Amino acid sequence: MNNKKAKVEKFLTKQLTTTNNTSNILLLQVDDNNHILFGKYAITKENNSYILRMDNDDDKERTFSTLKTAVTWCIFNERKKTVECKQIEQIDCKLSSLEVDILQKTKVLNNTKDEKFKFVYISKIEEDNMKKKILLKQLNRFINISKAWQDKKFNDSKSTGKR
Repeated sequence: MNNKKAKVEKFLTKQLTTTNNTSNILLLQVDDNNHILFGKYAITKENNSYILRMDNDDDKERTFSTLKTAVTWCIFNERKKTVECKQIEQIDCKLSSLEVDILQKTKVLNNTKDEKFKFVYISKIEEDNMKKKILLKQLNRFINISKAWQDKKFNDSKSTGKR
């Protein structure tokens, strides 16, 4: 079954990269846990993460917390924006770390009876939430830029296809 899936992916990728340059704007959902982007990036959901693999770089896997972030990284990578790619990875990593911190501090907060101790943890959680809000704002800026680029590519390909 897995061999058939690989053959289908290879066929589709080949067809899409040789036909009308559609792969430049395409996100293909193979199944619930697998996506192909631009005909060369494979994104697989594993547990609560998204693993990104590139055709030309089997050794390097990247892990993201959301599909949206993985796709954003791919779009920036396609445009050879390496500095921004690193920033996207760092922001995603920091967000994941903050999520864990917030969960742990919330558990401690819920299990303590000392009011002074509760106040300290409430403050720490609020601080983490502020950091998270700032990081999400930064990440959303990258997401919006990538959406604009893709919208432009899509509209350009539609207008050239009509001629």
